[in-house]
Amino acid sequence: MPGIVGFINKNTLPNNHPSILEVAGNVANAWCVEGQYQQLIKTTADIGYHYFNNQDLRVDIWGDIYSINGTDCQQSDIAEFIANQYLIGNLSDLCSQLNGYFTFTIFDKKTQKLALVTDRFGMKPLYLWHSNKQVQGFASESKALALHPNFEQQIDVDALKTYVDVGHMLGEQTLFNTIKRVPPAAIITIDISSGHYDIARYWSWSDIKVNQNLSFEGAVDKAYTLFDKAVARCLSTIKQNTLAITLSGGLDSRVLLASAKQHFKGTIKTYTFGEAGCDDAVIAKQVAELAGVSNLLVAIDENNWFSGREQGVWLTDGLKNILHMHALSSVNKIAADSNYLLNGYLGDVTLGGSYLFNHDQAGLEKEQRIAQRYFEHAPFANINDPYFTYVNDEPVLIYNRGVRFIGAGSDLLSHELHNFKPFMDNDLVDFLYSLPDEFRRNGKLYHAMLLRYYPEYFTDIPWQQTGKPISLQSSEVEPSTGSLKQLLVKLIKGSAFEAVARKLYRSVAPKRHYVAYDAWLREPQFKTYIIQILCTPNSETKKLLGSEYVDSIVTGFFAMNDSIRPEKIGSLLTIELYLKRLG
Repeated sequence: MPGIVGFINKNTLPNNHPSILEVAGNVANAWCVEGQYQQLIKTTADIGYHYFNNQDLRVDIWGDIYSINGTDCQQSDIAEFIANQYLIGNLSDLCSQLNGYFTFTIFDKKTQKLALVTDRFGMKPLYLWHSNKQVQGFASESKALALHPNFEQQIDVDALKTYVDVGHMLGEQTLFNTIKRVPPAAIITIDISSGHYDIARYWSWSDIKVNQNLSFEGAVDKAYTLFDKAVARCLSTIKQNTLAITLSGGLDSRVLLASAKQHFKGTIKTYTFGEAGCDDAVIAKQVAELAGVSNLLVAIDENNWFSGREQGVWLTDGLKNILHMHALSSVNKIAADSNYLLNGYLGDVTLGGSYLFNHDQAGLEKEQRIAQRYFEHAPFANINDPYFTYVNDEPVLIYNRGVRFIGAGSDLLSHELHNFKPFMDNDLVDFLYSLPDEFRRNGKLYHAMLLRYYPEYFTDIPWQQTGKPISLQSSEVEPSTGSLKQLLVKLIKGSAFEAVARKLYRSVAPKRHYVAYDAWLREPQFKTYIIQILCTPNSETKKLLGSEYVDSIVTGFFAMNDSIRPEKIGSLLTIELYLKRLG
C-alpha cells in the first residue's frame, strides 16, 4: 500500500531504486537529513497525506485523523497541532485521544530524534527493520525494506508455518526475521545518529471500563448516534463528488449505504463482485434499487478469478492469501469513478459481536480458547501483551484476525482506493466495548439498531448469511444445506466421479456463495499451474518447509482430502509467488 518509507542510513537511495519504486502510489514528498536519514511519502490521488514543517520539527501523517477526544477536527490543521503538542511534551496524552486510521512521523531537528506513531488499533500498517538493536528503516510496505541493498534476507520459518496453518500472520510477524510489524498504539523513538530506539504504548484495551448501568434500549439509541456520527466524520473529508461502496448481501455494507444516503450530497455508486445469480448479487441489486443508486456486478467465475492476483500478492507483500483477493477484480472499475471507498471493516465484530466466544468455552483458560483458533501458533499472537487486557478475548482477535488478515484486504486496494472504516471509530468502539457482552452477542444490539433506525433496508430484505431478514430473536443460524447435497456427498465421496459430480451439483444448486475456490482450484488447467509452481525442485516453499510437507498438502487437496482446505493451497501459492518475485 502507499504510505511512509524511511531509511536511517548514510547512503541515500534515488527515487528510482526498487525500495522506493516498487512501493505502491506516487511520491508526494521526499527529504533527507545530512545523509543520515531519508524519508518519503507515496500517495494515491494526493489523498490522505498531511504535513507540517518548520525550523524545529517536521510532521508527516499518512492517513486520516477525524477527531480529538471526541471533538471533530480539521485535518488540514492536524499536523501543526501535533507538532505543538510534541513541543510541550504532550505527545502520549494526545495520541490516546486521536481518532482515526493513520501512522505519522515526527522528526525533531534539534535532538535528531524521530518518533513513529501507529493508530490505536494498528490498522494502518507500519513495518520496522532492525538488527543488532538498531533501526535500519521503516515502511508501510515491507518490500521497501526487503529490497534495500543492505538488507540480508532471512526468512522467519515459524511465521511462514503460521501463515500456512492459520491463513495469516499473527502479532508482529512478517516473513522476515529482521522486519516486524509495529504494534498498535505505539510510539517508537529513534536516535538517528545511532539507530537505537525504544517503544512505548499510549493506550490499551483496559482503558475501556464496562458500563453495567445502561439499559439495552438506551444502548441501541446510543450506538446509532455514535455510528451515524462516525460515518458523517468520514464523509466530511471527501474531496471528490463520487463515493464508492462495495455492496454485498451482508449487513455492514447495507447500513453504510443507508447512512451515506443521509450524509453524502454527491453521487453514490455501489459495486458487487461474485458469480452472477449468487445471493450477494441478488440482494445487493435489491438494496441498491431501494436506495436509488447504481450497482455494478463485477463477475468472478472459474475463467477470470485468478486474473491480477499475482500482482495482488506483490501489493500486499504476500500477507494476503491469494484466495481472499475477491475485491481486486473491482478496484480499477471503482477507481475510475472514485478514490474513496466506504468500508464495512469489522462491523460484524464491533456491533455484531461475532468474535465473542460462546458460553461453552467460558470455562477454558484464555490460552486454550485462543489455541482453538491458532493451534500451536497461539504464542505468536502476543495474547499476554498488556495492550490486550480486557474482560474478554475480542481485542486479541480484532488485532490478529481483524487487522492482520481482514485489514490486508483494504491494504490490497489502497494503491487505488482510500478506505473509510467507521465501524472502528474510537468513540463507537469505546462505547460498544463498555457494554456487557450479552448486549452484542449474536448480533442482538446490531439487529435492534438496524431495525429501529433503518427499517426499510432490513425489515423485509434477506441477509445472505441466513437467507431471511434479520429479526430480534436471540440467535441467527444458517439454514440447512438440504438433503440434495447430503445425498450427493454420500453417494460419490471417494469415487472416480467425485470431481464431475461436484461440478454438476454446483451447476444446478442455488449459488449461495459468491465464489467457489474449492472447485476452481481443481480445474485441470489450474491444477497443472499449481503443480508447476509448488511441486518443482526449485520451489521456495519446499526449500523452507520441506518437500514432503508441501507435496502432502498438494496431493491431499487434489485427492479430495477434506482436512486440506483450499486456503492452504492459497497460502503456499501466495508465499511462492512473492518470494520468487522478491528474488
